[in-house]
Amino acid sequence: MYSIPKDAEKGFPLLQLQSQYHNLNDLILADDTKRHIVSIILENQSSKDILSYGLEPKCRILFCGPPGTGKTLTAKVISSALGYPFVHVMFDSVISSYLGETATNLRSIFNFIEQDRFLVLFDEFDIVGKKRDDPHEHGEIKRVVNNFMQMLDNSQNSSILIAATNHQHLLDKAVWRRFDDIVYFDLPDTEQRELLFVKYLQVLKRNRGINLSYLAEITSGYSAADIAQVCKDALKQCILERRKTVTASHVLHAIEEQRRRRRIIAGEDNE
Repeated sequence: MYSIPKDAEKGFPLLQLQSQYHNLNDLILADDTKRHIVSIILENQSSKDILSYGLEPKCRILFCGPPGTGKTLTAKVISSALGYPFVHVMFDSVISSYLGETATNLRSIFNFIEQDRFLVLFDEFDIVGKKRDDPHEHGEIKRVVNNFMQMLDNSQNSSILIAATNHQHLLDKAVWRRFDDIVYFDLPDTEQRELLFVKYLQVLKRNRGINLSYLAEITSGYSAADIAQVCKDALKQCILERRKTVTASHVLHAIEEQRRRRRIIAGEDNE
C-alpha cells in the first residue's frame, strides 16, 4: 500500500512501518507519566471535539529521559490505542555522508508522512536536533537542524510526531519550542521495579522462594530494559536446565551478569 522511502546513497529504508498491538497495561511507569500519556491519547481520540472549539490536540511530542525507560514502548502503545500505523524512523539510515543528502532523506520521510495519519517515532532524535552552535559539529548538521525545523513547521497532516532522546541536553533550544508537549521518563522506582519483575518473569512459573521486594531493592538504578534483560537471561537458563519453575538463584545469577555488563558499559571493568 505504501512505498517506503530509501536512502539514495546506501539503499537502506529510511523508516519501518508496522502495526502495533499493545495496550496501556503494558506500561509500567510513574503514575504522573502514565496519566500524561493517557491525556495525550484522549486528546487525539476526541480531536473533533477539540478542533470544534478552535483548539488542537497535542500531536508533536518530545519523549526524553535515561535509556531503557519505556519511550519506544510508550509510542507503540499510543499507536495501538489510536489505531494509527507505527512509523519508526531509523536515523542511522537518514544521516548521509554526502553533502545535502541528509536533508533530502528527511524530506522523503515527511513526504511519506503526508500520505496518511501515522504515529511517527523519530528515535535518537538528538542526532538531527543538535545545538547549531556546537563547535564540534560541521555545517551540514547545522543545515539539517534548520531543515528539520522548517519541515516540522510546514507539516500539515494530523499524524502524531514523537521525537525520543536520551540526551535532551544536546538539543537546540529552537527545537524544544516546536513541540506541544514534553514527557520525561525516569528510571523505575522500587514499586515499579517489582512490577517489572512480575511482568517479565510470567513466562514461567515462579518459585515461592523468589522475594520480589528483595529483587527490586538490589536493582536500584536499573532501567526497565535492564530488568527485562535480567528476566530473559533467568528464563533462558531455567529452560536450558529443563526446569518449569524459575528460581531465585536463576534471577540472582542473571542480576550479577547484568551488573557485569553495566560495569563494562560504564568503563569500570578493566578485564
